Amino acid sequence: MGMRKLGLAAAAFTLGLAGGASADSGSFGDWAVVCDNVQVCTAMGFGDLEEMGSSALLKVRREAGPAAEPTISLITAGTAAATLRLAVDGASPSGLTAIPATPLEEDAERRLTELTPAQTRALLAVLVNGRTLTLMEGQNPAATISLAGSSAALRFMDDRQGRAGTTTALVARGPRPAADVPAPPQPPVIKLAPAVAQARLPTKPSLAMQAQLRDCDDDILDLGIEPEVARLAQGKIFWGMVCSRGAYNVIYRLFLTDETGGGVQALTLDYPGGEATSELMNISFDPKTQTLMNFDKGRGLGDCGALTEWVWTGQRFDVAHQTFMPECQGVMSDYWPVSYRSR
Repeated sequence: MGMRKLGLAAAAFTLGLAGGASADSGSFGDWAVVCDNVQVCTAMGFGDLEEMGSSALLKVRREAGPAAEPTISLITAGTAAATLRLAVDGASPSGLTAIPATPLEEDAERRLTELTPAQTRALLAVLVNGRTLTLMEGQNPAATISLAGSSAALRFMDDRQGRAGTTTALVARGPRPAADVPAPPQPPVIKLAPAVAQARLPTKPSLAMQAQLRDCDDDILDLGIEPEVARLAQGKIFWGMVCSRGAYNVIYRLFLTDETGGGVQALTLDYPGGEATSELMNISFDPKTQTLMNFDKGRGLGDCGALTEWVWTGQRFDVAHQTFMPECQGVMSDYWPVSYRSR
């Protein structure tokens, strides 16, 4: 099962974040791992890529800290409830022979399976030394997940959470006590500004703003793509102006103006990794929550890339949340792991 690598600058394997913390991601064989800025880590194995997306997604998730235990969940393709049997290299560990797969309310094409703590331990015991995990539905295989790289992926989690050499490690286990595992860092606190009325917004960019788009695509204003416009505060208007367009990404240039479109200022904000930008792909703004969102698509299917949110604090846009998928494996964004969080 070949991995399709994401080629976005925003998808660097190490994302430096505010406060000196970092969110790491890596690929190991047929597995990928994402750890966020508070060291919550998710390792993922993927099923075969089918017309409607990946046939399965296995997620091993663990929070940071001495007492945190791993959890395993499975997303499988299917519209009806089923009972699954999990087999590693043809053998089913005890307790993994009658596991329910329940349809998801928000996705008619997918089912969720959540293993109990005992089932999680049973699967982890054999997963890292196996070659293939098969999800059996009756006598038929519902999905197959390669285990190549699973051991390295879980070892990566152990390392990032400071578990290597302790009794809590998944792979890099040693004699040191759980008390040696560091406590998780705290997420940054962000206070959003109150929402303001959006009545009588300007509808057309001023000549001064249009002048800022001279180096954009020549025909961009002729395409008729409406700008994103919102009032952040009285006298402060946010503009997202389309500057260029690719096969599946529309790139917006960001500005702040007064109520009449004057006093044009380029708006610069930071990604979780600290990269400053005044342009974003595929944006939307929710004035009720003062939240600016963008979707950096790794390819047209939208199964890899990053979804990032910034909130207006009254002074600036602070990054608040991001989900990230480093591998183009047919997994839709609803199931991507968190790579940055705040509170």
